[in-house]
Amino acid sequence: MKKLIIKILFYFLLLFTIIIISIGISSHIVKKRHFKNFETESNLLVMQKNHQYDMLIMGISHARNFTRYHNHEIIEKILDQDILNIGRGKGKCGSREQLFYLDYFYHENNHARQLVYVISPPLFFSDALPVASNTFDKEPFELDFIIRYLHFKSENKFQRIVSYLQTKLRPSWFIHHPSSQKSMDIKLDKIDPVAVEKGQNYAYDSPTLKMENFDFNAATIEETIDLALSQKSEVFLIITPALFGKWRGHEFVDEFGKKMALKDGVQYYDFSESILEPEYYFDHHHLNTAGVIFFTEHYLKPVLQIQE
Repeated sequence: MKKLIIKILFYFLLLFTIIIISIGISSHIVKKRHFKNFETESNLLVMQKNHQYDMLIMGISHARNFTRYHNHEIIEKILDQDILNIGRGKGKCGSREQLFYLDYFYHENNHARQLVYVISPPLFFSDALPVASNTFDKEPFELDFIIRYLHFKSENKFQRIVSYLQTKLRPSWFIHHPSSQKSMDIKLDKIDPVAVEKGQNYAYDSPTLKMENFDFNAATIEETIDLALSQKSEVFLIITPALFGKWRGHEFVDEFGKKMALKDGVQYYDFSESILEPEYYFDHHHLNTAGVIFFTEHYLKPVLQIQE
């Protein structure tokens, strides 16, 4: 019986070792393809080590939108900044995992002079974002990343880790190559109130606001701000524009932003109603490339106090 138990343990140890080696090899292959920030939804594939960035961008899709479709190259040129965007869209990342990405960014001995955190109202109220299990699916396997995450307080951690490891052995991971749409040129011609209502219900996972979600995420984002300040990063909290202006629950996020701006090193800007022309949007709350250019030149650049 004892020999059988030893054999079983040896078998599982061997199997685990083979899986970890396979995961490591698959990640090494993908990492060698040298991705740029706008060519992948991954953060670790583009995050350097021991690097001084001018700016770090965080948030959900409204933050990631500054990088997709070659927008990243455009705003770097407009701002004349070396930028890293660790925002995650497509409903894959909540405030806790955004905090973890920032923690890992500093852990890798990186620094950012300015942190732009896009505090979209859905980030505060969503049920789904905090428990999304596919947050790390596009990330390469990094042992220190996973060990650090094991000690990080978060929801749905086990399922997120399992998904992270499983995807490293799937064909979709092996064929992950640098790619990006040249630009986002779709433009709306008018606002659709029905689509707006449907979209807000979808973003919040509910037709009503859940204040317990708000309180949890507000506390996490404040923790994120404090971490950035402790690392001598200047923090800019912004609400990006939407064709319909203010999201449901905007007043609570606005109050939070104003409260955070009382901290030394933090500034808050509400741009929710700054661009109301449909031609600058590809849907009701995401700017197309022309919109990103217009917003960066007329609103973002001035508040960052970047001189010509």
